[in-house]
Amino acid sequence: MTFPMLEKPLGDYCYFNGVKTYYSSVEGKNLLNPTDEVIYYESIRFQKKVMVFFEDHMVRLHRSVEAKENFQVDSNSIYETATKLINEAVPEIVDGNLRVVLTSRSILIHFSDVYYPTQEMYRQGIVASTIAWDRFEPQVKVFRADFKKAVADSFAKETCFGLPYEVLLIDSNDKIYEGSRSNFLVLHDKTVYSPPASQILIGITRKYVMLSLEKAGFSYSEKSFSLKEIVEMREKSALDKSAFSLFVTSSPFDILPIRSVDNEEFGSADCPNLQTLSREYQSILNYYIESRQSDDNNL
Repeated sequence: MTFPMLEKPLGDYCYFNGVKTYYSSVEGKNLLNPTDEVIYYESIRFQKKVMVFFEDHMVRLHRSVEAKENFQVDSNSIYETATKLINEAVPEIVDGNLRVVLTSRSILIHFSDVYYPTQEMYRQGIVASTIAWDRFEPQVKVFRADFKKAVADSFAKETCFGLPYEVLLIDSNDKIYEGSRSNFLVLHDKTVYSPPASQILIGITRKYVMLSLEKAGFSYSEKSFSLKEIVEMREKSALDKSAFSLFVTSSPFDILPIRSVDNEEFGSADCPNLQTLSREYQSILNYYIESRQSDDNNL
């Protein structure tokens, strides 16, 4: 199944192969046509016009390409073009999301429409559902139309807590291993559990959450759980709300507590340990943004 390079664009134009291209043009309309080429991509959030953890996104993009086709990726050119896109925006866009999309012959950079969490989702946690799906080459970030369709169908199915904000993937061993667009983690008794790194796409935000848990004095362990096992952990921790929470991490939303999975409810947002971890992560994020702003001002 083929898929177009352009997905959920914002604005009137993009940069295609380094050229400003309006979506109303012939070239722009062609970007909506499916292609047989392998499509690699990175979704990069920017805050205060700073592309957050840009270097990490480029490292992952290089690794994805090397795993399948190994053509040249010019990170400096991508940075310059993405910066131009952000700075030229009218009206001005300070915070948002852009996508870097590659094939072996083309490069597309465009603003993308992302459904950001509401403040209520951060306060109460998000609704999540599950789908049985084993990822093929999880460390390689490419478009897969069959996966996107299956996930889209799951997003449309309402749980008893409402429509899901995220869909969690369950492997053939009945274990939850990651979200459709996020990394899934469990915090229990000051230990953060993550499924084995070989089974998941290592998210950029997840990397800095790992640094945050060290600063918070928490430990880390690789282990995955079934929903049944997670419910049992919840019951054992019922008398101590600080001891247990579920959360997901991703570039568009940092750390998000999980309120429910399918028909099971969790008090993740009320967990003080998760709140501590979130504060430590936010301090790392703020330092990165301030440092990049300072570097740009000194150019």
